[in-house]
Amino acid sequence: MVQFVPFAYQKILTRLMDEYANIVIVKSRQLGITQTAASKFLHKASLNPAYSSMCFMRNEEDAGALSRRTRQMVNCLEEYIKPDSDNVGFLKIRGQGEIYFKNSSTEGSRSYDSVQDFLFDECAFSRNIGQIYAASSPSTALSGDNITKLIVSTPSAKSGWYWDKLNENNDGRDIEQLCIDVAEQKIYTELPGLYWFVDKAGTVKMIIHWRCHEIFGQRNDYLEYRQQQDGTDWETILREYDLRFIDSSVAVFTSSLVHLGAIGEYESDVDPDADYYLGIDTATTGNDFLCVPVLKFKAGKYSLVFLYRKNHETNQVHLYKIGELIRRYRPKSIGIEVNGAGQVYFEQLVEEFPAYNIEAIRTTGDSKPVLIYQLVLALEKEILDYPAKSPVVNELLSFRRDGHKLQAAEGKNDDTVMGLAFALNVSPFKFERQNHFDWEKIQSLGEN
Repeated sequence: MVQFVPFAYQKILTRLMDEYANIVIVKSRQLGITQTAASKFLHKASLNPAYSSMCFMRNEEDAGALSRRTRQMVNCLEEYIKPDSDNVGFLKIRGQGEIYFKNSSTEGSRSYDSVQDFLFDECAFSRNIGQIYAASSPSTALSGDNITKLIVSTPSAKSGWYWDKLNENNDGRDIEQLCIDVAEQKIYTELPGLYWFVDKAGTVKMIIHWRCHEIFGQRNDYLEYRQQQDGTDWETILREYDLRFIDSSVAVFTSSLVHLGAIGEYESDVDPDADYYLGIDTATTGNDFLCVPVLKFKAGKYSLVFLYRKNHETNQVHLYKIGELIRRYRPKSIGIEVNGAGQVYFEQLVEEFPAYNIEAIRTTGDSKPVLIYQLVLALEKEILDYPAKSPVVNELLSFRRDGHKLQAAEGKNDDTVMGLAFALNVSPFKFERQNHFDWEKIQSLGEN
């Protein structure tokens, strides 16, 4: 065991922890940011009997590992401090403060006394971190301004709670581009590989790249070295070490693919020389949206030209609006989801519009990957477009693989994604492109 002597970037971080209440960090892996926070918390706990801090880690294993490392530091300081507990999740310094180590997949902080400092680690990979962060607020109510909340992660997909926290109140600053510029040494604050600014809400946004590490930064072949040491693919290396927001194991639609399609415009007039197709993603209750995208087909291109998307309406209101769209656009085909409440919509529309081709679509573990892959393929072929300001853009970016499920990220919607997939599924594209399907890729998207 040797004494923890912080590098320059770690000293800057601890200084900012003294000055600011909220810090959001995007970092390369293996830079000791978690250890820095734990060391800072331990130092404060060793000086103040009223001090309390909490470390929310990604899982139980990470929480236990940080607890053990922190206890090792205590054992090396036995001349000055001694532990007064042997609980893995709780470190009490005899006569002084305390540190909690929690698993962010299951636990919150509602039942704890006043807490001064929080670490929320690997937030991009913790499903419940948003709720846990919200639940932490009551614990800081009596701490005044003398608190620090650290939100930390390596990059993942460009969606979810962490991505939103990293990007809010930035006054036009593009975090993704800033990460690239830091990695390419085009910008820095105080030392190469480190960049930070204070956003409009007074929160520090901090980018920490491996080049600011005094040892790693000396190697020009560090990424190649990491790939050899870690035995993983290059995409993972770029995400975990070079600050790239890519994660094919989570995100279904890459950012570059989504931007390819975001070139369309809504249209107020019906084109008599075009064919139209409707997709209907039905709503259940509460905040669920009923979504009806209108897909125009002309000259080999599919365009989202109108979108009906409403919630908190009765079935009869929705059916009336759908009827208006059918009469206006006279679609060649209509694809409607018949899971749950969709069956009622399907039966009523078939009865009211017997002259139209209305196809029932049932989403299952087998059919959903095919529907989504059709959408991926249309974007890859650059034959599908939609307005840049359409809600489909954010929904495509937040659509992800969650275990064996394909769905929106927690707190997000996927109604426009599915509605667009239904419309595409009843268009000529379904039959023109089936021979081009990569069935192995389709299978990798779904449950089977």
